Amino acid sequence: MMNWSDFGFSRVSALLPKIKLGQPLANADILIDLFVRHSSLGSKVIVTPELALTGYTCEDLFYSETLLQESELALQKILTASKASMSLWVVGAPLRLMDGRVLNGAWVFHEGKVLGVVPKTFLPNMGEFYERRWFVSGRKVHEKIDHATLGSFWVSPHQIFASGAVRVGIEICQDLWGPINPSTHLALKGANLILNLSASNELVGKAAYRRKLVQVQSDKLHCAYVYVSAGNYESSKDTVFSAHTIVAELGEKLAEIDPFFIGDDHLTLDLDFERILNSRSKDVCFLEAVDELEASKVITHSFSFTKPALGELIRKVEAYPFLAEIPDFEDVIQIQANGLLRRVQSANVKSLIIGISGGLDSTLALYIALRARALSGKAPFKVIGVTMPGPGTSERTLQLSRTLLQEADVDQMIEVSINDAVIQHLKDLGKHQGDRSVVYENTQARERTQLLFDFANEHHGMVVGTGDLSELALGWCTFNADHMAHYAVNSGIPKTVVKGLVSYWAEIAASRILRSTLEHVLALPISPELLPPGEGGEIAQETESLIGSYDLHDFFLYQFLNYGFSKEKIHALARVAFQGDQDLLSQLDKAIDIFFKRFFSQQFKRTTLPPGPKVHQVSLSPRSDFRLPDELSSR
Repeated sequence: MMNWSDFGFSRVSALLPKIKLGQPLANADILIDLFVRHSSLGSKVIVTPELALTGYTCEDLFYSETLLQESELALQKILTASKASMSLWVVGAPLRLMDGRVLNGAWVFHEGKVLGVVPKTFLPNMGEFYERRWFVSGRKVHEKIDHATLGSFWVSPHQIFASGAVRVGIEICQDLWGPINPSTHLALKGANLILNLSASNELVGKAAYRRKLVQVQSDKLHCAYVYVSAGNYESSKDTVFSAHTIVAELGEKLAEIDPFFIGDDHLTLDLDFERILNSRSKDVCFLEAVDELEASKVITHSFSFTKPALGELIRKVEAYPFLAEIPDFEDVIQIQANGLLRRVQSANVKSLIIGISGGLDSTLALYIALRARALSGKAPFKVIGVTMPGPGTSERTLQLSRTLLQEADVDQMIEVSINDAVIQHLKDLGKHQGDRSVVYENTQARERTQLLFDFANEHHGMVVGTGDLSELALGWCTFNADHMAHYAVNSGIPKTVVKGLVSYWAEIAASRILRSTLEHVLALPISPELLPPGEGGEIAQETESLIGSYDLHDFFLYQFLNYGFSKEKIHALARVAFQGDQDLLSQLDKAIDIFFKRFFSQQFKRTTLPPGPKVHQVSLSPRSDFRLPDELSSR
């Protein structure tokens, strides 16, 4: 059975206990039941909301000897129960020091030992909050406590609890909202999982802000962030609590319990610490901040987890990750069109030359050229579409190309048959007319590229490249043919996004004919059309039947470029992402072998890649994002 722990995943649970306000002994039983249950289900780190042992809204009961003494007894019960678990249990509860100061703390238990107590640093004392009435800030508290029944432990905000790849830092509610967060210093000292025990009340618009705050913090600190908040078991005398709970990782919200949701008493998720480490390693700004941070009082507690067999991954794996990170297709179009426009203005050209095949990539490149022309203002340039039917061109794609150019408002249409040129080219090479080798295929591709550059000379223009990021990853282009252009507008986006953008154009198309044409383009099988059509005129060369679905290849590409995952881990994640699609799963083994073999062997094509705009977080440009020796053949 697969164990997701082997791929860097660790399970974390945020508890939403239905506690009894002001009854810590009863609450201890409730919490222990939840801790034991989630420990047995493989959670390594389990955390409660702020002051969950007593309730956050006890107000002047925090002066009560009864409450504080019962809280201490309740902590002893939890300590005893934790002996049977190797998971880290984190409990929100008060701590009264011998000098009378009371701290709002996060108690950390492991195997019958208190590893430490992290006090709240920023105590809100405005609006509806009066925490300084009962508690003192833990900002300057940094001392070791010898407790008669709870043992010896540190009380300090400067603590990290580490086991293997998991390094836990803790802050409490308002600590996140302050201008300088404890989690920032903890992350720069190695914490990669930040827990926030919170009792954040609900106000209009606050949930959205809270969500953004957690996501941004997890992004800039390159960490996982678990935010768990008190719920409606608290007093609603003057304010209401909603149990809003959020888990984010590297800026991505992985899961959430919406405010006032009635149902689960926990949010459990598998977090990817290999992904987090990879992200930190690539961010020089984060690494330089680590270097510049002065030595602090951070105490690191090392302890051992069990390595539970996580046979099922509790985490959504996005099947189309490139598409998932696009909030609006207009964002992509603006990047492409403005990049192209800047090139036109810089080169002072009078036209854009685009080879139109009837396929997805050239269709999108045409649309981007038209958008760039619309942005150009008072001195527009021409958009010239060129169709070049050859031996491999089907009548269907030829007609689609013609209709597309007629309906898309190009400035000029040019059609040139390359049949005679290909015949002569093969004759010059000493090839017989029945030759169907790669030479035959590439002859057509290079003939078309030669014509496009010649037309660019004639019309004082620029050749717009059509190839996309997925084709570059696989080297699925002819070197110095469709591989080459003056500016490659699609080189920063993968095939799945190309499909999405062409679909978007179809939705907003000005005419019914154009919309229908674009829908037909989308329905065509992806093909370079370099082999003659079948007897019935059908396309004979379908790319995805040869190399596997681009849906899979884009998934592989995203995981490898963004996080450097191993082939084995990407394969495992793909099985989760596409678990409902048996057709794609049946292709998976073969497709991933093809991807990694071609990805490394085809680097020489990317080394000589023409310029083009970066759109996603990653690209394959040898001048910016991706550098690799050409001589690698496989890994």
